[in-house]
Amino acid sequence: MAKNPDIIVVGAGIVGCSVAYYLTMLGATVTLLERESIGSGASAHATGSLSLLGAEFSPGPSFNFALAAHREFPSLVRDLEQETGMDLLFQQRPSLRLALDEEEEATIKGLMAWQEEHVAMRWIDAAEVRRIEPRLTHKVRGAVYEEQSAQLDSYRLTLALGQAAEKRGAQLQLRPVTDLVTSGSRITGVRTAAGEISCDTVVLAAGVWSKAFSETLGYQIPVQALKGERLMLRFPGEPLPVLISSPKRGHMISRLDGMLSVGSTGGRDYDQQDLFLGDAFDRQPTESARAELLQRAIEVLPALEDAELVQQLAGSRPLSPDTFPIIGPVPGWEGVVLATGHGTKGVHLGPVTGRTLAEYVMAGCVQVPELLKAFSPARFSAESNPDFYAAGQRAEE
Repeated sequence: MAKNPDIIVVGAGIVGCSVAYYLTMLGATVTLLERESIGSGASAHATGSLSLLGAEFSPGPSFNFALAAHREFPSLVRDLEQETGMDLLFQQRPSLRLALDEEEEATIKGLMAWQEEHVAMRWIDAAEVRRIEPRLTHKVRGAVYEEQSAQLDSYRLTLALGQAAEKRGAQLQLRPVTDLVTSGSRITGVRTAAGEISCDTVVLAAGVWSKAFSETLGYQIPVQALKGERLMLRFPGEPLPVLISSPKRGHMISRLDGMLSVGSTGGRDYDQQDLFLGDAFDRQPTESARAELLQRAIEVLPALEDAELVQQLAGSRPLSPDTFPIIGPVPGWEGVVLATGHGTKGVHLGPVTGRTLAEYVMAGCVQVPELLKAFSPARFSAESNPDFYAAGQRAEE
């Protein structure tokens, strides 16, 4: 008879696979449960941008968490590539955050007021921007130049984390979790179509589907699906020498596989009544998003009129009401921990979430690490009507 696992991780996206990876490194017996396949949710269509300059991060715990994540990526990528033999298409290069109008310039400079204390960056004028990339539009007013940003393939990263966890003994089972098993105020396992699995601790890292367990927990898990679409183009010119983004127009990144990633749609692109229509809608690429993304891209880089559309990706990102991730114990319960709500920054924050949460769980879930205290689910205990629309407006990628 198989031994019950120490820990069950529900969800095999970037966060769940990261949790499983670090738990197995610490010697835990782990079962990873996924209703579809590894990386089949937000992790499959994420940009993989690892920039610190967007509006998603704010001064204090949010930025400190992002900075810790950013610093860990080079060594994590090296370790995973050596262990799995996979090429994660990881690149480190400068980035430009462009301002094409007065509003964007004000937004960028406003963020620079506190970001430049932590990140090597500087404002450059339009002439210097075009010296770096002459093909950019003459509408550019200037940009913040970040000396070292990074990007990688989010799907490959998720697969590598899952594969490395399996090599250390984690058991991956592709089956949906239908409910949690309770005993008093403690979660003792999960229920699946094939039966119950007992464990010491359950980690709910199911992205937008984490809220399915709200009724059992008597706690409304405050996460909502935020639709996002992006395009993969084949561009006949030389790859861009920098990673490009702008507050209103999203990102433009030359990947190491030769594709140009352009996107993404987010809260700014939908009316309130259309923003949260659910997973079935979110997974459907739309003609309107394709036209909008191509128009934005050509506005920034006119030469893209000659680009070929190769792929259009669409899916849901798990959004919290305050844009902070939701990580930590569920109020009123033992034996269950949340790890969701990372919004458009799941790839950036996934591994550091996995490492920090694994250390917390293996220490007996006694003391929440300082790095995670601001992300506790308890901050929403009294929340009656969370405003996801306002949070969605801050999503840029």
